[in-house]
Amino acid sequence: MAVPDYKRLFESAPALTVVLDRDLRIVAASDAYLEATMTRRSEIIGRDVFEVFPANPADGQGEGAEGARGALERVLRERKAQRLSLQRYDVPRPGSLGEVFERRYWNAVLSPLPGEGEEVEYIACVVQDVTDPAREAHLRKVLNVDTIGVVFFDPSGRLISANDTFLGWSGYSREEVATGGLTWEMLTPPEYHAASRAQMERLRATGRIGPYEKEYFTKGGGRRWMLFAGARLDDGMIVEYVLDIGVRKAAERARRESEERYRTLFESIDSGFCVIEMLYDAEGRPQDYRFLEVNPAFERQTGLHDPTSKTMREHVPAHEQYWFDIYANVAETGEPMRFVREAKALMGGWYEVFAFRVGGAGSRRVGIHFNDITERMRAERALSEAARRKDEFLATLAHELRNPLAPIRSAVSILQLREGGDAELHMVGELIDRQVRHLVRLVDDLMDVSRITFGKVQLQRTRVDLREIARDAVATSEPLITAAEHRLSLELGAAPAWVDADRVRLEQVVSNLLNNAARYTPQGGSIALKIGQEDAEAWIAVEDNGVGIDRAQIERIFEPFVQVERRDAGGSGGIGIGLALAKALVELHGGSIRAESAGLGQGSCFVVRLARVAALESVAPAGAAQARRKPRRLLLVDDNFDAAMSQALLLRHLGHEVETAFSGPAALEKASAFRPEVVLLDIGMPGMDGFEVARRLRASPLGRDVMIVAQTGWGQDVDRRRSREAGFDAHLAKPVDLDELMRFI
Repeated sequence: MAVPDYKRLFESAPALTVVLDRDLRIVAASDAYLEATMTRRSEIIGRDVFEVFPANPADGQGEGAEGARGALERVLRERKAQRLSLQRYDVPRPGSLGEVFERRYWNAVLSPLPGEGEEVEYIACVVQDVTDPAREAHLRKVLNVDTIGVVFFDPSGRLISANDTFLGWSGYSREEVATGGLTWEMLTPPEYHAASRAQMERLRATGRIGPYEKEYFTKGGGRRWMLFAGARLDDGMIVEYVLDIGVRKAAERARRESEERYRTLFESIDSGFCVIEMLYDAEGRPQDYRFLEVNPAFERQTGLHDPTSKTMREHVPAHEQYWFDIYANVAETGEPMRFVREAKALMGGWYEVFAFRVGGAGSRRVGIHFNDITERMRAERALSEAARRKDEFLATLAHELRNPLAPIRSAVSILQLREGGDAELHMVGELIDRQVRHLVRLVDDLMDVSRITFGKVQLQRTRVDLREIARDAVATSEPLITAAEHRLSLELGAAPAWVDADRVRLEQVVSNLLNNAARYTPQGGSIALKIGQEDAEAWIAVEDNGVGIDRAQIERIFEPFVQVERRDAGGSGGIGIGLALAKALVELHGGSIRAESAGLGQGSCFVVRLARVAALESVAPAGAAQARRKPRRLLLVDDNFDAAMSQALLLRHLGHEVETAFSGPAALEKASAFRPEVVLLDIGMPGMDGFEVARRLRASPLGRDVMIVAQTGWGQDVDRRRSREAGFDAHLAKPVDLDELMRFI
């Protein structure tokens, strides 16, 4: 059998093998080795391996020749095989005379081949060219950046490779990419195909792609916004670098939606809105402002057309300076302002404005939200004027009603003072007196409702026992209760029920409730007045067995001019303001009033609740002795002849010396001659009125000692204030109550 040609077998083996002697000269090499190192057998056999493969001067790390030489020396010294893993050893290109090197990476196993003795005679080097895998490893290290995706497409658009970052974003695995079944068209939503094809055209023309943005489909069917930029490689493949811009796109979308909402709101609200920029003169004073942005309602509410980029002075040269000053203050301080102002030069309208600075410190921009309230202001002024005229009408009505009542009351008082008079005449006098008092109360209630409605009532608070209020109210309402033959029961309690209240006004509330009970209870009915105390409250209740209240009317019973259905109650029910007045007065005290009834025919109960206060340490004794009466010198001045003569007759019956005058000048002349102690002076006289008479009396020698008492049909707060300012000591509304008058004279 023929012996194999081992030399030929060695040289033709597919392994990259080279054999070195102890001097590191090449003694044999396989064909595969020669091909891998770009050499010829005739050129390298017998030569030093490091002469054939010199070190690359450009190898800055110096790992090539030095690493290989060290490993070979260890084989000779230690007589053991050595392994080199991923060793860089650059190879000179043929014909370059060692000037141009090609970078290569190798794995190698260096095995000792001993001779006849134990010394190593040869070294067998089995080499593996791992340049391409090494390059891929380095490339993966470079490409696997967490924030940048890298993808490779072939010229047909098929995805052939991607780094881990892109794979993580897309949801695909490296194995799924390796199948070659993914293309850019499959990954790109249809609406972006045209843009992508345009980029491919650009690639063919310039060799570059992007940057451009589009969404990519993920494996799960979702979408992801990405930014692409890339280029064509030498072998025709396409590389693209990818950034995930989803967060930015979400922020842009949120900002866009916010701007759209703002714009929709900005353009749809009925209120005017604008953003202005303040303009100043050379001295830094605000002189104008420019409109930067306005909404459609702005033009409707101001009448200014196409205002953007123009200044206010261009539109309205006479616009008031205070507008510029206000907005400049907002811009300079950053403090928003809410105000109402009239723009006389701008359509003469009134505007309700909220102004605020736009931007931080130093910004000259101001946002202005406003409403044209001209019609509202006109309506309020009209209401105010109507209220003023109503007050004037009520005051005039009260004056005109009180004037004729004054002589009637005086005449009745004269009848009642006559001793031994006719019993029937005396009864008639009492009847007239009751009706006069009732009419006076109606006039007073009308005036009180008006004053309370417009906040013109001032309470004169003091600590008072509810039991005293109840007794006074009973005395006031007793004639009406007696006339209807009602049975009145009192449960006032054994202990004082102290409250902080206006005694007169609270007595007015309780007497109104008693009067209502008397009017709305059939003849011979029952009325109960009760007082109680619970925790921090004291209460007073008026209960009757009268006509009751329909449940549907319980909530409305305290409205002005609302009356319940009377049915069998008989008599007059008043004009429907008593309960409204009572409610208003109680609430002025900080209390509450409540109506209760089981229904029509079931009677009713009204309960007033007020806050309790601490008991007085000492209480002044009731029933002070009546002031001693003595005859006084009185001058009675009134242009109403009947009123003056009837009151003069009454006062003379009481033992006083009385002179009368029917005009202002006559009053001054009489006062100078008569030298009265008290002047009872009407205010509303023609010519010289009572105010002027009082001022002149005070300025005269008589003025320091004389008491001047106003007797007038004008009873409003403004009239009382004017009388004090004119020098009056007291102000009594007609018809004057005789007992009240006696306290002064």
